Amino acid sequence: MGSTTITIEKFLVAAAEFVKVSDRIGDGWKLKQDNTDSYKTFLRKDTFIQLEDNNISNLLKVEYVIFYNLSYGVPSFSFNIWNSTGSLLSLDDIRKVSAIQINEKDFYSVITQQEHPVLQRPYFIVHPCHTETLLAAFSNSSKNIIVTFLGLVTPLIKLNLPLDYVCLIRKE
Repeated sequence: MGSTTITIEKFLVAAAEFVKVSDRIGDGWKLKQDNTDSYKTFLRKDTFIQLEDNNISNLLKVEYVIFYNLSYGVPSFSFNIWNSTGSLLSLDDIRKVSAIQINEKDFYSVITQQEHPVLQRPYFIVHPCHTETLLAAFSNSSKNIIVTFLGLVTPLIKLNLPLDYVCLIRKE
């Protein structure tokens, strides 16, 4: 593995630390452990987000999943978003929901829809090849790779990351 990748063991330790903070502040992240195959262990959060866009229903149900990407050796972020009728949003709707304005071509090179490698059903996934590049700048200073990773992708996918996680960001 490259110098900016992490092992599954480091991912699992970071996930456990992340969930401890989440439990303490009531943020809703849960660690779903698979005792027979650690590569199938993941973090999950179900929540709702409020939108101000009139083209999409105002209240959306969101499922966020962070899992270890074996091929790239990095945390991977996946999610699904449903409107109030229970319909899954399209990739184009997801682009419109994003907190940052990004053109179609660039957005589709970062987020794609595919079968989830752990959950075996369609999810939107932040492409992991970009994750290694993003995390490279923080590889020596990150205390918790999951918090660092989420701090980088939250504007793209409208995830609220409370400041309480700051205790997990920098190594002393």
